[in-house]
Amino acid sequence: MELLQLKLLAGRIRGLLEQSNHPVNHNQSLDLIAALPGLRNWPEVQAFPDRVAGCELDTTSAGRMAFRLKKKFELVFTPQSMLTALSPPGVERIHPVPQIWPGGPAPGVYITTSQDAINALLERYEDATDGALVYAERDGNHWAGSIDLGENGLWSNGLERVPSGTLLVVGPLELDQQSWGDSSSSLERACLHAQASAHRVAVLIRTPTPSAMCEDVRLMIQSAYSEGNDTDAALLGVVTADGEMQRRLPFAQPWPTPAQIRSEVTVDAIPPSAREALKIALSERHAGLLFFGSAIIDEHTAIDLVVSALALTEHAGPAARIMPRNRSTPAKDWLVPDAIKRLPFLPSVESAFAQGYRRMIVDPNYTETELLLEFGKDVLFIAGTYGSDVDEIFMSMLRRGRVKKESDLVTLIIALLGVKPIPTKHGEVVASDLFIGRGIGPALPVKFEDIIRYLQESRVLKWQDEMAHLLDSGEVTVAGIKRTMERNHAVREFLAQRASNRQSAHSAG
Repeated sequence: MELLQLKLLAGRIRGLLEQSNHPVNHNQSLDLIAALPGLRNWPEVQAFPDRVAGCELDTTSAGRMAFRLKKKFELVFTPQSMLTALSPPGVERIHPVPQIWPGGPAPGVYITTSQDAINALLERYEDATDGALVYAERDGNHWAGSIDLGENGLWSNGLERVPSGTLLVVGPLELDQQSWGDSSSSLERACLHAQASAHRVAVLIRTPTPSAMCEDVRLMIQSAYSEGNDTDAALLGVVTADGEMQRRLPFAQPWPTPAQIRSEVTVDAIPPSAREALKIALSERHAGLLFFGSAIIDEHTAIDLVVSALALTEHAGPAARIMPRNRSTPAKDWLVPDAIKRLPFLPSVESAFAQGYRRMIVDPNYTETELLLEFGKDVLFIAGTYGSDVDEIFMSMLRRGRVKKESDLVTLIIALLGVKPIPTKHGEVVASDLFIGRGIGPALPVKFEDIIRYLQESRVLKWQDEMAHLLDSGEVTVAGIKRTMERNHAVREFLAQRASNRQSAHSAG
């Protein structure tokens, strides 16, 4: 590099700083540009012409320049973005050869579902680079040559100053509803490191659908950015079983047409008193919220009602089950009826929607309220939860996240059905609580307490009426109800009020 070229680059730095509201004069810009050859100021540039002559405009010198601007002006540039800013306008940049493993795979993001593949990659990288350092999260920090990225992971300070071509090992990233947002953020960050600093990033993925791993990863990246952003261009391929970073062209394939799996089930689990109202409500609406609740706590609460709902909703399109979370006992995910097991088990609402599924069985404990609002006009959400009153079932929708207006959620409700099972000598009977939604309709209440009152007062079936009928007919006894629902405050109040009313009537007689 010649002094004249260095002076021209100083002019570009001055222009960059003016755009960032940090104007400097000519002499100050000369002192700043001295960072390119690794010198402190312009007098040193003049004193050491050999250092200037040996300097090249590459990611190493651009990294020094970016560091100086950050230290003096708190402006953040990656070495790659700094290199682009200093390059002549209109000249297409030739991507520099990575400093680490120059003959290795192209910098970018490569994914796998195999820890063994990651281990093989670490061995391959060590041999090819003669022991260059690896920067790793949990799935790679066991390696002797790894620097543990700790809690901050890809957001750790200083990663932008690591030599280009360095191997970063990320994960494991969980692809399930609970982790979808966090995993998407980590994948975005991985792509940015690959693009800005020319690093090679290996990501270990855990997903219920390994065959769709690449398609889901691309969806996660593209969903975070507006149309036209090319962050997903950093997604290059996969890590093979023998540790090779292999290009995959194209990285993601088109989604296959979803299969329509007919439900070989009946509606028997739905109380007879509620069936007709549910059929009518579902015949009028193909999308919205269909939530069931039960007073009995179970591994998959109200799952029998969810199964019967499949028989009532086949007109709404292909059905899928959404994986709520990654659990230490994954076998429990399969403690469900066969009709549920036969459905595709997909990692998120976003993934299922992209594939064309329009009926989704979700767990409200791990499904964000914002997602219900975002997709509720196009998707029929079916869920089972603990709670046998319509207001309890409604509140289960609010367990993850907040919304500005709960009334927006009410407009999406097709039906809320809660059941209070009561064992008898001749089998089980239930007292049902049913709310049928009316869509947008007249003005709905806005305050939360008014919404709860609206749900209670608009019920098609009231559990109090059904329980009173069961008691009056002798099908159930007070003692039997107390044994089953001794912790249910509303039931205790109901029984106490009923006893008080009967005593008052007896006294009056």
